[in-house]
Amino acid sequence: MALVPGCITLTVEFGKGLKDKDFFGKQDPYCIITVGNQTFKTRVAIDGGKNPVWNETFRFNVNNENDAHVVVMDEDDISRDDVIGECRISLAKARELGMDDVQVPVLSKHSRKQHGFIQFKIKFEPSDALKYGTITGAPQAMQGPMPGPGMVPMGYGAPMHYGQPMPYGQPPMPYGQPPMPYGQPPMPYGQPMPYGQPPMPYGQPPMPYGQPPMP
Repeated sequence: MALVPGCITLTVEFGKGLKDKDFFGKQDPYCIITVGNQTFKTRVAIDGGKNPVWNETFRFNVNNENDAHVVVMDEDDISRDDVIGECRISLAKARELGMDDVQVPVLSKHSRKQHGFIQFKIKFEPSDALKYGTITGAPQAMQGPMPGPGMVPMGYGAPMHYGQPMPYGQPPMPYGQPPMPYGQPPMPYGQPMPYGQPPMPYGQPPMPYGQPPMP
């Protein structure tokens, strides 16, 4: 039976007890996740050692895909990257219930022995829910065609086209002739009349008093 198409959201949270591929120092693990023909790579957990933390989320479009394949690698600067292990995640529970939290054992590529596990969180959204916006928090799609060139979105009136501005009237008449210059300045005042002769000197001083009376 065909499965309901939709979108798988897969979060790679952390690993525990992974096999250490480095003889000196701590290894630098990362994951390569494949669903169908879609492949993503996590960031490198520098010095993550046996217990790396990623907390990265990826989205996959799915039709009939019902599992994800994960290869855990150790990044090397000098030589080729080493394979730490691999695991396969079932998407069936998430596709049925909408979500799933799962710890998946990491197996050695050749001996198939388990070396730790990786914690995943999985969510599934059916395509119909995505299309019609019935998933909580999903953005609602706008109905109707998008406006093309020259079209105005619904709800707004067409823009008014303003007419050509009327030309202004003739410029005002120039002002009249400048006013006549003022007349000749008034005649200068006459010469001041000289003052009269200085006043006559005062008269002679009074005569001295007579001789004092006889004793």
